[in-house]
Amino acid sequence: MLNSTRQIQMKEYIEKKKNVTVQQLIEHFHVSDMTVRRDLIQLEKLGSFKRVHGGVVFTEDMEEDILLSIREDSHKQEKERIAEKAASLVQEGQSVLLDAGSTTLEVARKLLSLSNITIITNAINVASLLSQNVNLQVIMTGGDVRHSTQSLVGPTAVQFLRRIQVDHAFIGCSGLSLGRGLMNSNMVEGEVKRTMMTVTRHVYVVADHTKFEQTAFNTFAGWDHVDAVISSIQVKEEYQREFEAKGHPRLILV
Repeated sequence: MLNSTRQIQMKEYIEKKKNVTVQQLIEHFHVSDMTVRRDLIQLEKLGSFKRVHGGVVFTEDMEEDILLSIREDSHKQEKERIAEKAASLVQEGQSVLLDAGSTTLEVARKLLSLSNITIITNAINVASLLSQNVNLQVIMTGGDVRHSTQSLVGPTAVQFLRRIQVDHAFIGCSGLSLGRGLMNSNMVEGEVKRTMMTVTRHVYVVADHTKFEQTAFNTFAGWDHVDAVISSIQVKEEYQREFEAKGHPRLILV
């Protein structure tokens, strides 16, 4: 969280310039070298800024623009266990919302063998996978394509979602905490995630254990609409105790 007007202005300045040196920041904001470096430490915590030698770079969607092929390979077995648990919550005749992401893609793989399920998604790769089973009804939200995450976003996606009501939603994130809520690095995609959560009877966050230790630029939702977080037994005990003490949402570890 930025704690001064200068830090907010610096954030906006770097976002516009994309690549800025420490000296440029010193001259532009009329502050000392030490002040700039302290501010950059705070900015880096947002998730979309990276300090480099002599300066800082802004990479929009840094957290989520990692190639999907790389993310899919990360913690593969853990995500498969999470996905298996998620899929076990779905019954024949129900409807499901699947968010875009590597863990939700694993959920799709587990749902592929089912029948008489309606699955709505904004993920191109999820829809492509599920289309292999003619016994599943697969619906895409429509919207603008974000190539880095193979997702559909924007007003078209949001407006479509507001017209439906489904049984289950499985939502991914770049980071999470009881204090800040659910985080990602793109506000437009975050709006789609948030809308999904408001049109669903049961909302499950699917996240591997590393997401408990990560933050990102945008908080797209709090915990009010979340029924449970499905993660793995690798989640640190301190985070398990925090969720247990709060009581909501449930933390399901597999």
